[in-house]
Formats: sequence, structure tokens, C-alpha cells
Amino acid sequence: MKSPLPQLGSPGIARRAVTSAAVFVLMTAGLLAGSAPVAASDVLGGIDMQRACNTQYYDAFHFRAVLLDRNDAGSWRCVKDSDTSNRIDLDLACMIQYGAGARAGLTFSWDPNSWYCRR
Repeated sequence: MKSPLPQLGSPGIARRAVTSAAVFVLMTAGLLAGSAPVAASDVLGGIDMQRACNTQYYDAFHFRAVLLDRNDAGSWRCVKDSDTSNRIDLDLACMIQYGAGARAGLTFSWDPNSWYCRR
């Protein structure tokens, strides 16, 4: 009598395992990507971090746009010296660069170069 349960090494088990793994990878990728992508027509362009520092802080031209952690998109700062570090208001940076109604968007939280402005 043949067992009603498939054998461990059977192609059906392997196929289901591969399918399950593929679904898991695709779901994880979707979660990492965040919400639905912004339409290309809504994207205005990138954010000039140095320009943001120059326009947002007094004594502007002595501040440098610095990335504190290359794996953290939120780690951009305007730095004057080792004691002075200020956050960059990215929505304000977009409004200055692209006009009223522009706001910051981010593609990947782990990619500091994936900031953009959108409307």
C-alpha cells in the first residue's frame, strides 16, 4: 500500500518549498521597498544636501553636508565643527530647490543617496 503522504525527497515537496521561499522573498522585498512607488511624473529631482546646509543655517557657508552613517539615509547632517551638527530639514530643502508644494521622498531607508523631491 502506498503512503498518502508525499515522500520527503519527492518533486512535489521540493517545488512547494521553492515556491514558498520565492513568495517569502517577494513579500520581504515589498515590505522593504515601502509604499507604492511614486509615479515618475511626480518626482522633481534629487536633493542637494550642501545647498540645504547653506540655506538652512546661519553662517551657512561654514557648514558642510556630511553623512554620518553610509547605511542610514536619515544620517545626513550639516556640520560646522566637531561640536556643531544640525539635522537637515529635507522638506524645506525641496521647497527651496523646487518651489511650493515640493516635499522629500525616500526610496530606501538604508541608501542615503535615494532621497528625492516630489510634488
